[in-house]
Formats: sequence, structure tokens, C-alpha cells
Amino acid sequence: MTMKELNAAEIEQVSGAGIFADIAGAIGGAIGGIVDAGTALGGLNTNATDPATTLGKGIGSIFELNFIGAISQIGTGITGIVEFGIDVVSQLKNR
Repeated sequence: MTMKELNAAEIEQVSGAGIFADIAGAIGGAIGGIVDAGTALGGLNTNATDPATTLGKGIGSIFELNFIGAISQIGTGITGIVEFGIDVVSQLKNR
């Protein structure tokens, strides 16, 4: 049996985040879920939940003084949000 190599997002999800990162990630995920629900009402299929969760965890990591984790998660979250925006524009253009 071979082991799967984790990508950066999967590593962040299983790394031992602290309470602040967990709480901020949950808040970010809830906000992303609301955005996804709103875009679904407009007939779009989006994923704002994952990048918003990652961004929230990154912000929470700052309070835990985990600056390397914070920088990584915030960067990944922002990249995901930009990809979300590009996806929305693409879906709207293809209607």
C-alpha cells in the first residue's frame, strides 16, 4: 500500500491548529457558505467555503503567534478567493 502525498491545502487542514485558528476558520467557513448559497440562488456553482476557511485559519494563526502558518494560510486563502472570483466571472460569461 502506498501513501498519498498531501497537497498544501490538505496539510493545512490536518496540521495542529490551535483554538483561535479553529474558531476563525469556522467563522470564515460560515461566511464562505453564505456566499456559496447566494451564488447558488443565481444559478452558479461556486466554492467560497474552502478558501474562506483557510483565510480565517490564517488570521487566527496570527493570534497564536504562528506566523509561518499564518502567512501560508492567508496566501492560500487569498489565492483561493481570487480563483473564486475568476470562476464566477467565467460562469457569468458562459451563460
